[in-house]
Amino acid sequence: MLTDEELQKGFDIGDWEVLPARGELRCGDQVVKPEPKVMAVLLSLARRDGDLVTRDQLVDEVWDGRAMPDDPINRCLSQLRGHLDDQTRPHQYIETLTKRGYCLLQDVRLKEPAELAPVARAKRAQIPGMLWGIAAVVAVAIITVLVLPRSPRIGSIGVLPFENMSGNPADQYLVHGFKMELVNTLSNIPDLLVKSGRVSYPELEDTEIAIELDVESVIRGTMQRVGDTLKFSYEVASGDDGQIRWSGSVTGPSEKIFDLQEELAVMVRDDLYPQSEMQLVSSSRPESFAGYDRYMRGLYAFEHRDQTHNLEAAIRLFQETIELDSQFGPAYLALSMSYLLLPDYALLAGAREAPLAETHALAITVVEQGISVDESIRDAANTIYGYVYQKQRNWSLAEQAYLRATSAQTVESTAFLWYSLMLANVGRLDDALQQALAAQRIDPSLAVINSRVALAYAWLNDDDNAAEFFERTKGLDWTGASHLLSYALFLRRQGRIDEAGQAIIEGLEMAGGQSDWTAAVFAGLTDPQQVEASLAALDRAARNQPINLRVEVGLRTLLGDVDGAIRVAHRLTDPEPSIELDFLFLPDLLPIQQHPGFLGLMDDLGIARYWDETGCIWQNSAVKCAGPSTG
Repeated sequence: MLTDEELQKGFDIGDWEVLPARGELRCGDQVVKPEPKVMAVLLSLARRDGDLVTRDQLVDEVWDGRAMPDDPINRCLSQLRGHLDDQTRPHQYIETLTKRGYCLLQDVRLKEPAELAPVARAKRAQIPGMLWGIAAVVAVAIITVLVLPRSPRIGSIGVLPFENMSGNPADQYLVHGFKMELVNTLSNIPDLLVKSGRVSYPELEDTEIAIELDVESVIRGTMQRVGDTLKFSYEVASGDDGQIRWSGSVTGPSEKIFDLQEELAVMVRDDLYPQSEMQLVSSSRPESFAGYDRYMRGLYAFEHRDQTHNLEAAIRLFQETIELDSQFGPAYLALSMSYLLLPDYALLAGAREAPLAETHALAITVVEQGISVDESIRDAANTIYGYVYQKQRNWSLAEQAYLRATSAQTVESTAFLWYSLMLANVGRLDDALQQALAAQRIDPSLAVINSRVALAYAWLNDDDNAAEFFERTKGLDWTGASHLLSYALFLRRQGRIDEAGQAIIEGLEMAGGQSDWTAAVFAGLTDPQQVEASLAALDRAARNQPINLRVEVGLRTLLGDVDGAIRVAHRLTDPEPSIELDFLFLPDLLPIQQHPGFLGLMDDLGIARYWDETGCIWQNSAVKCAGPSTG
């Protein structure tokens, strides 16, 4: 039986090259990125190298032994055969042994470490998060890494949050920023997949964390401060056995933060690539420690923008950074992003009122100022352009911008995340899922990304995978209003009516609305005799107070008032507030999609024009597009 360590280095089956650490299958120029569980099924088969794998063994290894019906296994095997072009009989790759299990028909050919071929990722670093995509520019500015690896020890690594050993909350931004600079620097090493852990997983062993992040090794770090002296330490643990393979530390005054970052990056590089020829070329960096200190404080505030006034604090700190260094492009990019999101957080985080058109115009002005002084931020700026176009419902221009952002040399998860949402807004649900999974592969511990993956699966009626990612999101403490309102529909589909009602109440209150009207309306969802009374209660509530349009459209559809739902849905054409439209394509809202007025609604929202421009059509309550996804 083959080991996970052997398989993680890559192997071949038939005409296909399998790269588990990157989540990829390759055949010539064709690159396929299976879902995580589909890849896990393939690895379970590959471990036996042609021997039988029973369904029980698959459940134990892929689904942690949870009791489940046959459908999830059948779906994964069907997808895997589709990826391998093995859908016609007789099968060439995977054989089904009736009432026994499955086996691979092709021999597993392991790779030697030196045979690992460079892949597309070698020419573009994957960096987690938009602001850390922004910070990647800083990392490249601080240290440009040119690598000629001779014998890489590992192919993937997860970097966990550094621990603030001094216990002073005022230093937390420094700990956070130092950790992310290490992530960004390591991301420039070809053939090394770097994932940023957003949580420290205190309840898990290093081996379990490696499984959670799907990496071979894990880095933990600490920071200690004594007066003005900082000490950063790290340990690299093996994902196979949890043993510490390497460790080290750097010490110096806080104003030498750049030197400490570079020194620690080199130490980690030497651990991972002991015989590499790496040249460190100094380039531009912020003019002063004071400017960079404000920039790191701003990034930390932005990262915690769901807390009261933090987004406004980030704006102030980025403005101060630009005052201290007017040539520092990443600060313009970060400031632009903060303006961009201000309308969404005006209620959630106590920020000032932020008219959509005004803040979006300000975001574009700022990012263009940044490009004029620092051309290196142009690629990342496409994510901002895409978001503005998306909110304006200029879908084609939004897609063009996102395609530039997701194919740039520096790739960040937010570009994939927002591109996924844009595709869901125009009904391209399968493509939306693929973009969400691309974001999740880069940034597997970010709650909002796991939420998007959960919703993408739910929109496709894949309840098993949706449930898994809803649980992941819950474990990461994500409670965004849109997430809760969409989760409520999923819970209703599962028959968990009381939980669905509670999720709607929490979502409404989080978005600044009232929920005292919901009990009377929900009664009709479980008792057909109460439908008329529920609709009357909904009418009264809508006359007395503004109701979230997503909720009202959904409730009217579920209560059978489809004409009313279409009427309310036409209010989505208002420029403010700009509400995401993905929920219109939910399978739960099939009656509204079959309504004669649905296509007129799509025309009013600019979606029908996008379909015409991209060769897509509305057919059988689904969007069908000619050719492969443009993403």
